[in-house]
Amino acid sequence: MRASRHPEGSVRRIGVWLVLWVCALLGSEAAAADRLAFVVGVDTYPNLGPGAALERPVADARAVGAALESIGFRVTLLTAGVTQETFLRRFSVFADQVQPGDTALFYFAGHGIALQGTNYLIPSDIPAIEPGQELLARNRALAEADLSAALRERGARVVVMVIDACRDNPFPRSGTRSVGLTRGLVRTEPAEGVFSLYAAGAGQQALDRLPGSDPSPNSVFTRVFVAQIRRPGVSLIDLGETVRDEVVRLAETVPHKQVPAYYNEVRGARFLSLSGSDPAPAEPPRPAPAPVPLPAPPPPLPAPVPSAGPAPPRVALPAPAPEPPREMRVGLFSHPIRLDPSGDNWLALRSRPSASEGVRLMKLGPDALFTVLGRQGAWLNVRLRGGETGWVHGDYVGCCRRAPVTP
Repeated sequence: MRASRHPEGSVRRIGVWLVLWVCALLGSEAAAADRLAFVVGVDTYPNLGPGAALERPVADARAVGAALESIGFRVTLLTAGVTQETFLRRFSVFADQVQPGDTALFYFAGHGIALQGTNYLIPSDIPAIEPGQELLARNRALAEADLSAALRERGARVVVMVIDACRDNPFPRSGTRSVGLTRGLVRTEPAEGVFSLYAAGAGQQALDRLPGSDPSPNSVFTRVFVAQIRRPGVSLIDLGETVRDEVVRLAETVPHKQVPAYYNEVRGARFLSLSGSDPAPAEPPRPAPAPVPLPAPPPPLPAPVPSAGPAPPRVALPAPAPEPPREMRVGLFSHPIRLDPSGDNWLALRSRPSASEGVRLMKLGPDALFTVLGRQGAWLNVRLRGGETGWVHGDYVGCCRRAPVTP
């Protein structure tokens, strides 16, 4: 039968279908992941007096919510009656909607405060707090770290925290003492899987508006942020860089020093976009090279004719050209993707499908090639071309590259 006459071709076709199936499976999982956003704007703080009122956070939150909806996010918008209880109830409902593998974005515009190295977001019903009452402030405010941790606990693959709350401290001062920093927030190291973007750097004040006739209804930071997230294919890293540069440019026209800061603990952030499009698509498979035909054999020499005379001198013939090697078998292989060239730039091959259990067998660079044998959750069981087997995380596996099949 034909299959028995060409076993290598059959194996090759099976390998191609297996790799394409794995790629389709990875793509379907990525498509199934949801994108959700919790967007909050707080304008008024009745207990803190008219000096604590803000002009733009509600308009900022509405603009951000509309922009996120336009790129496919499911948005929960909270702009009225943002008391501590209302916030926590609505946020709990939102967090329960987050499923493993989702992208969860949190945006807050309003007042914030830094206490003992932690950033707190202030709900509208916070009481007036005097110096020495920091414990009361921590109990009535919302710790940024607790909010991001709650989303990570739900299994969100990526958590994006966007904080436009780097304004003057709204609490009264007593002499030289104040509740927390006089202005701005502090730098905090995000947990794994969290990308944080702040309207200003540590200790800096974020502008609510530009002086004079400012036509924009949004803060300086948020108007830039909204414009950038609408751009298709902008990675998280590019988003942070562009927002920072544009806000600095606008603030310098005042002049005012406002340098937005971002902190990244998301692997592959250079290749993740809020719009859902991948800024670095996988390399498409290339067709196999056509086989090289073997040259036709030379015609046979004529038979010698008997002669009575002496034999003619023998002429040395040139040595025949060596035969070219037989066509190499070529197969399709998976390979690491989304590695950070400016970071570690390798993918771990582990003995078990877990980042915390088993051991790391070796580091696989961007040129490593392997065959996918199976899957367990987010982990893929693979065999390297040299025969080694192990587990790699499926988020960093792409398809496909052609290479010779080793015996």
